[in-house]
Amino acid sequence: MMKKTKILLYFTIFICMAILSFAETIDSTAAGSIEIQAQSGTPKAVVAQKAFTFDEVLEGEMVTHAFLIENQGTAPLKVLDVHTSCGCTTAQRPGVIAPGAQDEIVVKGNTNGYGGRIFHKIIMVSTNDSLQPRIELQLSGPAVQFARIEPNHIVLRGRKDEALQAEATITSNPKYPFRISSTKIDNHLAENIDVHMEQRKGIYHIIISNRRSERGSYRGRIMLKTDNAARPVLSLFVQGRIME
Repeated sequence: MMKKTKILLYFTIFICMAILSFAETIDSTAAGSIEIQAQSGTPKAVVAQKAFTFDEVLEGEMVTHAFLIENQGTAPLKVLDVHTSCGCTTAQRPGVIAPGAQDEIVVKGNTNGYGGRIFHKIIMVSTNDSLQPRIELQLSGPAVQFARIEPNHIVLRGRKDEALQAEATITSNPKYPFRISSTKIDNHLAENIDVHMEQRKGIYHIIISNRRSERGSYRGRIMLKTDNAARPVLSLFVQGRIME
């Protein structure tokens, strides 16, 4: 009788252990299934505002805008690359964006050289969103000139026995009135040219004459100091190529 009781007790313990082991296996399988489901989710990139137009700026100012990008998916969103259409524009790429979270793509544009025109740049964003792998952003706005310099690059080219001369005019923008108080010429350039400035009917005339008497070339900049803090210095570039 005692022997039968022991056998029954061992059998009961074995059955209990088997049930516990089976339950743990089910729990582990369920957890693994949940993890696989999470890993097999998909990211979803959403940019509510894909184009931004800034207010009028003075040429040369840096404009900055942060485009908000949100992950409305169920897996991490990765911004793989951010490419701008011009070297004058840079963009900061965000890190990995968790489901339900958001981050910023900060874009900066240098408006130098865009005076009197519309600054318009395209930023291409590449993501791991399979339904929207590429997103196009746009940054644009008007840039006004402080002054119109025509031309802003003078070229003196000819024979050494010729009288080479050129003229540039500087017309102020009524929004930014100024006076030119002085001029400064790069040292190497000053050895090769003469500069005369006069003002007629509110327009500055810069007359540049070559005085190099031998074959050779030169280049440099004439800096024109103004009394307007918005643009204290204007630049006029000069290049000379003297032949026999």
